[in-house]
Amino acid sequence: MRPPVVNRTQVPPVPSAALTPGQLARRQRVIDAALALTRHREFNRIQVKDVAEEAGVALGTVYHYFSSKDHLFAEALVSWAATFQASVARHPLAGTTPAERLTETMHRTVRAFQRQPHLAKLVATLEVSSDPFATEILQRLDRATSDVYMAAVEGIDPDSAAQVVWVVETVLSSLLRSWSAGRLSILDVYSRLDEVVSLVLDPPIGRGPSGRDGRADDRADN
Repeated sequence: MRPPVVNRTQVPPVPSAALTPGQLARRQRVIDAALALTRHREFNRIQVKDVAEEAGVALGTVYHYFSSKDHLFAEALVSWAATFQASVARHPLAGTTPAERLTETMHRTVRAFQRQPHLAKLVATLEVSSDPFATEILQRLDRATSDVYMAAVEGIDPDSAAQVVWVVETVLSSLLRSWSAGRLSILDVYSRLDEVVSLVLDPPIGRGPSGRDGRADDRADN
């Protein structure tokens, strides 16, 4: 008789608050290993045992901290996004208007995905995850990134700012999915984001037929 199959997604992980400093360090090592593997491989080509080997821990140790592969890689996304948020804090936005600042922030976001292209597909995959732990983490991540974009449009009323950020984030998500699937070039991603930000924050009143002003394109360094 075969032993019963254990559905690991039903096994709750040990809460971070209950871990010792050593365990927290080991847990972070697993997250770092997962993130390192995504630099060279797509999510669906990575197995949990690969992460365990990369981190130098037993497979059971990974499942001690994470309920599933989705949960683990959601935490890896959070860890990666934290570096982006810290970068924005270290290097203040140069724009003087909400439209300029939001455009600059979106460009920084796209550049971050350019450096880690497999993460764009990872985001799309985890958005439909059935693991409640992964879903909760992505919701926290969405709120954190929305806060960064809201700060960029400081100066307009909060309700309007929230609507603007929702529209632009929705477009960004769609564009990144198309880019990661090879249906859109990265230059098109930048261009269409610029157009959307201009449409919702800086309507092309009094501009030429192209609908663009004379601002320099800051994509040249990408």
